[in-house]
Amino acid sequence: MSIDRAVLEQLDRVGARLSEGKALRLLEDIAWPREVEERFFAAGEDRLPEIEHRVDRDGLARRIAELRELLGSIDGDAPALGWLRDNVRAQIQAAELLEAAGTREFAERSRALYGGARSRFFGGEVRNIDLAEHLTARLRVHGWDEASDPEEEPLDAGALRDLLAARVAARTPPLDLEIVLDPRITAKVVAGMSRVRIRPEATFASWEAEGLWHHEVETHALTAHNGAAQPRCAFLRSGGPRTTRTQEGLAIFAELYSRSLSIGRLTRLAERVRLVDMAEQGASFLDLYRYLRERGAGRRDAYFDAQRVCRGGLVEGGAPFTKDACYLAGLLEVYAFLAAVLRGGLRDEVELLVCGRIALDDIAVLADLRAAGVLERPRYLPGWLRAWQTLLPYFAFTSFMDGIDLGPVEGHFQELLRVAAEARPVGDGEGSKRRGRPRAG
Repeated sequence: MSIDRAVLEQLDRVGARLSEGKALRLLEDIAWPREVEERFFAAGEDRLPEIEHRVDRDGLARRIAELRELLGSIDGDAPALGWLRDNVRAQIQAAELLEAAGTREFAERSRALYGGARSRFFGGEVRNIDLAEHLTARLRVHGWDEASDPEEEPLDAGALRDLLAARVAARTPPLDLEIVLDPRITAKVVAGMSRVRIRPEATFASWEAEGLWHHEVETHALTAHNGAAQPRCAFLRSGGPRTTRTQEGLAIFAELYSRSLSIGRLTRLAERVRLVDMAEQGASFLDLYRYLRERGAGRRDAYFDAQRVCRGGLVEGGAPFTKDACYLAGLLEVYAFLAAVLRGGLRDEVELLVCGRIALDDIAVLADLRAAGVLERPRYLPGWLRAWQTLLPYFAFTSFMDGIDLGPVEGHFQELLRVAAEARPVGDGEGSKRRGRPRAG
């Protein structure tokens, strides 16, 4: 396939401008400083945090004006040019979102980019909150069993750093990624293209460490490196908010397929959708924090999740950062895409998912660009994609299971389910003589 020379010239010109510009660090710019966390706990956990949004609005306004001028310079209606416009708009939207930090408009712009808790899938009836509540209900149904997992010593931050660094060093081809301890971050782990930062006093379960590898390194860092390595489209190292749903869905899929997505982790992802919904309905940071504490979350974990939803918006409620509402939606969309494309054995098209930070809707255009020699194959592949011989059979089988009615199966085992339900202890199980423990996460 060939692409018109005029289109190629515009791709090169606009792509170079996007690549040379400094990527906006939205999440870093709206993150709460560590001292806010310490003041909150020192004051007794009963006062709304005071957040000062230090936003260079003049600089952002200049950047937005430059990008709008660049957007207006793209001439033509070829699909590749439409995709190019989308990428320019993504940078404009990210800058406009940051520009609105600390205002009610921030939440409106956030919802337009990421959706909200009550946003619907593809215009249907199912909403993000519906998926979250379905998963929460399913994950609770574990009963009281004698079988239990052995206790494990958690990894400290240094051990996680050494583990991730060793795995990065063993990767082929080599991935230029530094793993460091950073006492300034508020989250347990913050990952970028060239560095993964770990909070020094944080601890991690073994499954959590494995999940971080697949989520942060094998997805986010990997796609950024693949994008930066594109000779003519290096701007794909940073896709902007328009790619977030796909990128997070891809990262959660990597956890799921590697069997490192635990009950606790998936429950927490679903809970964050509920937090977004609560904040959209007016809940404050304190309301979210207390809700999580009442449900058994630790003090720091409750703080982390409540501040994730309130960062950039209003701590008093009604104007949250809605990014956390799109993780499960992204997983659903990525899984559906893989199920459909892998049925045809289309490995090249699946590889396009990791050629940079892209959105699912980009795949058709990216396939044309690769066929024309504009886009190169990704240099780095995640483990789930390298294991092609096991990936295709998985989706081949699940594609058949999609059409199976499990009603008769449940009916066949109805007596077993009834007996198991009647055997459960009443209450929280403290007085039970059974050796098992509740397994709900």
